[in-house]
Amino acid sequence: MSMKRSVAIVTPLKPTYSETFLRAHIELLPFQMHHFYALPKMGYHPIYDGQGQVLSSDQKWVNYLETGIDRLFRESGIGYYFRKKAMVRYFKTHQIEAVLAEYGPTATYIMDVCKACKVPLVVHFHGRDAYHYQTIARFGAKYRQLFEYASAVVSVSADMCEQLIQLGAPAHKLLLNPCSPNALFTYRDIGDNPPIFLTVGRFAAKKGPENSIKAFQKVVEQFPGAKMLMVGEGELWETSKQLARSLGISQHIEFMGSCTPEQVAELHHNARVFVQHSMRAADGDSEGTPVSVLEAMKSGLPIVSTRHAGIKDTVLEGETGFLVNEGDWEGMAEAMLKLAKDATLAAEMGKRGNARVEARYTMEQHIERLAGAVQSAINVSRGDKK
Repeated sequence: MSMKRSVAIVTPLKPTYSETFLRAHIELLPFQMHHFYALPKMGYHPIYDGQGQVLSSDQKWVNYLETGIDRLFRESGIGYYFRKKAMVRYFKTHQIEAVLAEYGPTATYIMDVCKACKVPLVVHFHGRDAYHYQTIARFGAKYRQLFEYASAVVSVSADMCEQLIQLGAPAHKLLLNPCSPNALFTYRDIGDNPPIFLTVGRFAAKKGPENSIKAFQKVVEQFPGAKMLMVGEGELWETSKQLARSLGISQHIEFMGSCTPEQVAELHHNARVFVQHSMRAADGDSEGTPVSVLEAMKSGLPIVSTRHAGIKDTVLEGETGFLVNEGDWEGMAEAMLKLAKDATLAAEMGKRGNARVEARYTMEQHIERLAGAVQSAINVSRGDKK
């Protein structure tokens, strides 16, 4: 595979420290990567390239004005028109041979540029973009056009593959490619760890933090020394803290806010169980295959979670953890209690989970599958098989 292919990668935003999968695509794919991204709350069409250079105007207020107009008129807005022309010029100047678009809506906006330049497009769905009701209502018709044009449609779970087929994606274009854990997360035997339960993720409806807290209250009743560490922030942060106070367990839960990946990796080494009550939110939002679950498995922690999305692909029930139905916080409490009572069982499950991740969910495997899809798209576009 050539190391010199010029490939554009388009993301809704400049990846944050926690979006390791996006940064991995930019940094590890074996091509000359050209990155484009937008700004928070400014729409899906990119405004900047990877060097921070604006695509149409070097005046920030002009970009904000154009993007504001775009939000009213969408792709008929003047800002979209000028940025599209700027991207077409960039693609031709730098001889871009393929585009990887992160998230479905991003791909619908960049599709016209790809068509204008006659370059293939690979679209990578991640979760919300495939399930959220308003997103589907807004982009559903565009998705069908996207699926027709795209060379490959990447999904991160078996459930998502089925969902994308329902939305119109041809089965033969689908590539199942779950994300992989950050290399910072390393295995450690947790057999001697006290009953510390760890959650990592945004305090959002699809993470079900209130169910994890209610389940943990049942653990505290039998294990007064138990603790739960909750990493992350979000719209349910204050509600979750209020729930902990109302249940009388606030002294047992540490709401840690945002932590660096290094800090999170160390917390895994001190815990006994990883907990995540993922569920489909009222607005339709769902997980893909949560990287947090894979990172916990890689670290040697048993998983207590739900039969939701890609979680049931990765966690082997009764072998690497316990799964319950969405909303079943009482069943989650029973699973947590089993592992609070039996440190040996927790360590054995954690060890098996680590082996499963190392065999099936490595970054090397993830990048190889994605690179293969991009290279195949280039080959077909060029009419060769090199």
